[in-house]
Amino acid sequence: MKNIWVIVLTLFALALMVAGCGGSSVPDGTVVSIIYSADTHGKLEGCGCQSGGGGVARRSAAILGARSEDETVVYCDAGNFMSGTPDVDKTRGKLAIDVYNQLKPDVVNISERELAFGMDAFRDARKNSKFEYVSANLRDNGAMLAQPFIIKKVKEARVAFIGLCGTKSVMRTDSSRLPAGITIEDPVVEARKSIVAIADKADLIVVLSTCGDETDSLIAKTLPNIDVIIGGRSFRPNADAPWVMGKTRIVRPQRDGRSMGRIDLVFGPQKTIKTYSPAAVVASPNGQADEKMLALIKQTIPDYSDNPPDVSNASTTSAK
Repeated sequence: MKNIWVIVLTLFALALMVAGCGGSSVPDGTVVSIIYSADTHGKLEGCGCQSGGGGVARRSAAILGARSEDETVVYCDAGNFMSGTPDVDKTRGKLAIDVYNQLKPDVVNISERELAFGMDAFRDARKNSKFEYVSANLRDNGAMLAQPFIIKKVKEARVAFIGLCGTKSVMRTDSSRLPAGITIEDPVVEARKSIVAIADKADLIVVLSTCGDETDSLIAKTLPNIDVIIGGRSFRPNADAPWVMGKTRIVRPQRDGRSMGRIDLVFGPQKTIKTYSPAAVVASPNGQADEKMLALIKQTIPDYSDNPPDVSNASTTSAK
């Protein structure tokens, strides 16, 4: 009988240890900073604007500058980056992967433009990517295309990133021809599954979405545990003034890489977000450019200019 009680107490102690390991204590005042982009559509050049809208070499310099001030700054992309301009499409997305490897995102959501050249091309692209992909609702002949979420430790906080692709109803006609066998599951249903799976494993939940304004609003309303939805598929950039539904902040950067967004979230007691600071990250055409990025692109496009005065050339203009 004594031995049985020893076993019971030992198992109880082990259970407490396991429970303790799964918990998290985020100190009051901890800041998690996230820079984000969405719907860049393979766009590398700037818009030719006099202010703002600089190209990817200047976007890269902005990310590098933020990380030089705080190495924990997270950069993520909500998807639709791998195709959309002739220069990128000629390489079947390889140039976009090389560019993103230089940008060093922590996580990228998969959407239809990542699949534009077929599944073999996507698998090759993924193999050559130096970053992680997420997708909770894309299936390849019934199998998940990527892990539905990742959890990244940022300072003392566990930050979960969930990926969602919009359905064909919100896609452009020229980008809705998905590879054979690809299906898009209900984003609300799949997001709910991921949130259940990460219960007690995350202190902050971020959704990367190309579902569009209506569905993102529905997700926020239906799943109130989400802290931030970083969305594409919108003509209403609001990086400096998020839409707020309950505790969820919904943000959008400008399309085609014309600007990125940043949100700094400050933890309060009991892992609540007590304040947040949103901002647009505008890459000035007169600002600093990442010389390594410029050199990388010029290997493929020798006459590349980060912010040309005339971007109407059909060989470089992105599909809107």
